Amino acid sequence: MSNNKIVHFTSDEKRALLFNIKNTLEISEEEFDNSWWSLVSNVWTQFNSCKLNNSDSWKVFTCRFTKHLIRMTSKKLIQIECYNNTSDHTHTLIESDRLKRSTAVRTLVMQEAIKNYPPVAIVKAVKEYANNELDLGESVKDLKCKKVANIKYKLHGPLETHLVGNIELESDILETISYLKNQEYYCERYYISQKSTYGIVFAHPEQLKKLHQYGWLILIDSTHKTNKHDCNENSDTIAEALKIIRNICKNWIPGYVLMDQSNIEANSIKKVFPGLKSVHIVRTWIVKIYEKKTREIMIGAMHKRTKIRCEQFIQNAIQQCSVSAVFTSTNALKSYHSELKRITSFLYGLIGASYKIAALDQKKQAESENTAFNFCTKKISAYGVDNKFLEEIHKFPFPVQQMLIKEIGAVMDRLEKGKYVPGLTSLECHCLFHNRYLLPCKHIFYEHMYGNQLLTDNAWKKFQGLFEENGFEIYEQRELVIEEIPIQTDAEKK
Repeated sequence: MSNNKIVHFTSDEKRALLFNIKNTLEISEEEFDNSWWSLVSNVWTQFNSCKLNNSDSWKVFTCRFTKHLIRMTSKKLIQIECYNNTSDHTHTLIESDRLKRSTAVRTLVMQEAIKNYPPVAIVKAVKEYANNELDLGESVKDLKCKKVANIKYKLHGPLETHLVGNIELESDILETISYLKNQEYYCERYYISQKSTYGIVFAHPEQLKKLHQYGWLILIDSTHKTNKHDCNENSDTIAEALKIIRNICKNWIPGYVLMDQSNIEANSIKKVFPGLKSVHIVRTWIVKIYEKKTREIMIGAMHKRTKIRCEQFIQNAIQQCSVSAVFTSTNALKSYHSELKRITSFLYGLIGASYKIAALDQKKQAESENTAFNFCTKKISAYGVDNKFLEEIHKFPFPVQQMLIKEIGAVMDRLEKGKYVPGLTSLECHCLFHNRYLLPCKHIFYEHMYGNQLLTDNAWKKFQGLFEENGFEIYEQRELVIEEIPIQTDAEKK
């Protein structure tokens, strides 16, 4: 078979052809080495026995099929043919793949494994790529997580031995502190004598700045098994760490502490910040607080800032709540810890865990900088929105652009429901959106489109000026006040 007749063979067809040679096959040496041999490199390996899937039985497995390969160096060609009178295969291609994966498949697995993805994710990615891009569906059909895990271990084992760290805890601690300080982290070691426990507090200066500025709301959660030192977690250890952070940020006064239902964390916070209250998230209030009025008061309290002028309001809200102990979800931290667990191991030393945490911090910081850039420069596109509106909306930060487009879309819903024009004569609206965000709401847009022209050039400049001068800090001084609004009749609603 000449070279020009096999150009359009798929990878699976190439495998089948090489597996059961009938006629002499002639291929260029370069093409054979790069595109053919890697597909069947596992087929002619001799196995004396194999273990059946989901079984303890063994059987002798020796393929008697013999191929003959001739390299013609001068012509840079390869001839493949079958010996005369050779026996047929005693196995299938799939059986060969179960015993050992071809070089092509192993290369795909290694490319994904080097990214340190879990075996399940690697199997999924390899199967998808092999099917869609390489026509190797048959070759990866029975690819198992265990095989992938073995390949990953062989790849990462020698690469990550430095992450295991020193066997002695003291040496591991000293090496970790040295590394963190070289990475410009603030780092402090402490010891709780009555508990005989150690602790290391470290934080990047950029994160400490954010804590100083936005520390009225903090999230606390724990993750475990990130290193091989099985140290006990207790409230005294966490409390001491919080005290150290509080001493670094002298002006840090937390208002809300968001946590899950961990008694250890709750007790540590009480020791460091006595009298501090925790407030539950809205979705849990809806489940646990059945009385509507109490629930509304709690939601109003959530939109307050814990400063002197609103402490009484929050105390009243907590007292009227029928749930004696309330906590909040920490999904944001759980997402971070999920990624942290994926890249760390209970076999690592403290030095290994600190390497991974520092790398994850750098990744999150880069994402934050990218988000900040998009925040100021990214412009939304929206179908069916007046160009004049879009031109003015693009002058706002991107998250605000998204909210305004959503409000314009709500105008169409009001039209479909047959609602009348609100009849506004000014840019003051009593709806929740306008009072919360100080932005044009669906009622103002509706009025401008089909009633009074409220959104003049000066009006847009007024809204835009709020963010040019203060940014999102303007919301830090806002309060949500709950007012009793008379129930409207059906005629008034229209």
